[in-house]
Amino acid sequence: MGRNQRDESEKIILLCPARTGSQGATGTWSIANNTGVATCAAAQTAATFCIPVTSLQMGDEIAGFTISGQLESGGNTATVDADLRVTTAAAADLTDASVVAITQISKTADYLINDASAVVSQTVGGGQCYYILVTVTTAADTDVAIQGAQIIIYRKYTEGV
Repeated sequence: MGRNQRDESEKIILLCPARTGSQGATGTWSIANNTGVATCAAAQTAATFCIPVTSLQMGDEIAGFTISGQLESGGNTATVDADLRVTTAAAADLTDASVVAITQISKTADYLINDASAVVSQTVGGGQCYYILVTVTTAADTDVAIQGAQIIIYRKYTEGV
């Protein structure tokens, strides 16, 4: 009896809570101990926060991501950018590149952040690590609270029958 190979892809949503992230190079962020929400305070310019993307496997195909949270405007403008990025190991130095971004969520009223990136096709390879760089600018009486991100992947399985 012969052996058949069957390739299947399963859609998986990886949850990346803000609680696992850390303050970036600029701005002031705080993480609430009880809820794990990362909040960018008022009057910040290009405040950065990094959320690691874990549980990826080599061969996974990243199809996009969403970011979730809340923008509290207080009548002033606040903006949010979220960039899914990849670092790749190299002999000379690590490289850091954008995979796909959500740009300029800009509101002057309270807003539920549940925005999605464009569809992309990025295959995870060896020596790579992924993270989401969130950049926020707030005015007086505004803040932004990030709950986390969801990464959409397709994972391939090969089974022998």
